[in-house]
Amino acid sequence: MADLEKELEVRNEENVVDNTDYVDAIRKIQENSVSKDKYDALVADRKKLLEAVVNGQQLAEEKEEPLASRLEYYKKFKENKFSTDMEAMQNLVNLRKATIKEYGLDPCVTGNYGLTPEGGRLEPTYGEAETIEEQFEIIEDILKEADGNPLEYQRLMQSHLPRK
Repeated sequence: MADLEKELEVRNEENVVDNTDYVDAIRKIQENSVSKDKYDALVADRKKLLEAVVNGQQLAEEKEEPLASRLEYYKKFKENKFSTDMEAMQNLVNLRKATIKEYGLDPCVTGNYGLTPEGGRLEPTYGEAETIEEQFEIIEDILKEADGNPLEYQRLMQSHLPRK
């Protein structure tokens, strides 16, 4: 009887599958992958560059205005003395960009700042970082398209809100 129990224990130990390798592999794949939208945008940019080279043209470079320090945007955010919602949103976008530039972490993603009551770090939910990045890309596009017009900004923001 004891021999049979030992044999069953050995068989059970042999049949146990270790899933930790799969979880690590999935995490590595997620860390090294980009969203389809970003990939498509890069392919489109590459196509434009290739067409410009073939046609002997030069593309105009989009110059980004230099970011102020993170603290300057934060002070403006805390004072909350914006004349329009568009100014407030532009400041928030700039604050996020400056924080990412300074710390390398997105302040809007849970796992980058959140701590559990026990002191452990909160892990972002699946797809959270990608979703936040997509949302901020939409907001930046709206700000660019509004081109300083607060009424146009409101119209564009309302057109992107989900309907019931």
